This record gives sequence, C-alpha cells and structure tokens, in this order.
Amino acid sequence: MDLGLKEKKVLISAGHKGVGAYIAESFLAEGASVAICCRRESDLHEALEAYNSIGIAVGELCDFSDSDAVRQWVINSAAALGGIDICIGNASASGQHGEGPEPWNQSYAIDILGNAMFYEAAKPYLLQSEAASIVQIATITAIEHHDVPISPSYGATKAAAIRMISQLAQTWGKEGIRANSVSPGPIFIEGHRWDDIRTRHPEIYERDVAMHPQKRMGAGHEVADVVSFIASPRASWINGSNIVVDGGYTKGVNF
Repeated sequence: MDLGLKEKKVLISAGHKGVGAYIAESFLAEGASVAICCRRESDLHEALEAYNSIGIAVGELCDFSDSDAVRQWVINSAAALGGIDICIGNASASGQHGEGPEPWNQSYAIDILGNAMFYEAAKPYLLQSEAASIVQIATITAIEHHDVPISPSYGATKAAAIRMISQLAQTWGKEGIRANSVSPGPIFIEGHRWDDIRTRHPEIYERDVAMHPQKRMGAGHEVADVVSFIASPRASWINGSNIVVDGGYTKGVNF
C-alpha cells in the first residue's frame, strides 16, 4: 500500500533513538523528509548520519521542557524542510523516578506543555498542508494500571496528553488538521527500557511476556508502522482516536 507520504515533511520530537528512531526510519523509507530533535549532540549526529543514508533528515538540539526552544525548533525545521505536514510527539520525561514535585514537574513540562507548544507552533504550517496530521505517542499505562518500576507521573501525564489530542481533533479538525494518539504496550528495543527491566527485574519481564497472547514483547517497527499509517493520507477518516498497539496485552473491552 502506498501511504502517500512521499515528499511529506515530518517533525518528530525525540526522533533519535528507541521507538522514535523506528518512526523516523519508517517515514524516510516512505519517501518523506524528517526533522528531529534531541538533547545530546552525539545522539543527534549519530541519528542523522544513519537517517541521511535513507533519505533527507535534519535535526537540532532542543530541551523539550523549554517552550521557547521547542518553538524555535519548529520554526527552524519548517524552514529547513520547506513546511510541515506531520507532527509526531514522541518526547517524554518517561516518568522520572523520585519523590516530591520534581518528577511531576518534569512530566508536565515535557509530556504536556512541551507537546502543546510543539503543536501550537506547528499549526500555521499545518494549515498550509493538504495532509496535516498530528500523532501523539502515549502508552497503555495511560489507560490501564501497569505494575512496572516507573513514576506515577508517567501514566497520569500520558493520559492528559491523550485528552489534549482528543480536543485538538475536535477543534482543529474543522480546519483540516487530524490529531490521534498511539499507545504502545511493552516494546522491547535493545538498550532501552524493557531491556533494562529484563536485566534488573527479570521476574517482571517474564511475567509481562507471558501476559501477551503471542508470548513475546512488541518490536519497534510494529509501533512505527502504525504511526506512519495513522499519520498518512490513507488514514484520512481517522481523527480523535487512541490506537492501542500492544498485541492484546491490555484486557479492556472498548466499544
């Protein structure tokens, strides 16, 4: 299936590693051009070197808890790519550990305010696109309790992000901008969260593998493929949805 993503301009926050890297590579493989941001120069250079072997990719450093920096990244990316068609909100505080207000402040600053400023800054450019789309990367922890070692701020702020996207779908949808969220379940990527849990908490890892009907973790490309489709013109009638990508891990019945 041709997703109609050729020559589309895609901004991906934290598009340098993990699921973000799979998403970036998926769009590049479809012929889109990509702009990413991250916080470390070494990560940025490594990602761009890999991406530019596939297609057109640009990027810059950006602290997503800094609203001014987020806006400037959007402006610079639009200038570099020649516009914006798609925004992928992947940056997250990832539920920083610790007690007190700091984990909550960080989660709010990045997962809510950072993404809100991302979409707000991108809106003038999205209004000029015939295929304008926003996809927020959320999590199943936003919709169902997940007993893993992570701050409670993670699920709470991701749930708020889903609600934010739902509202954008209604208010910006009439202006031609679709907005959806994608909620992955446990995804195994070497060197990332579930790899760490497998090492430090093997009992949790094995338990969660067993809770999947297929008795395995999901893979990065299985999330990226869904994100690319939902963001693409081929999903033109999907708006305001939260797509769960978890291989049947969550057990809720939604209808």
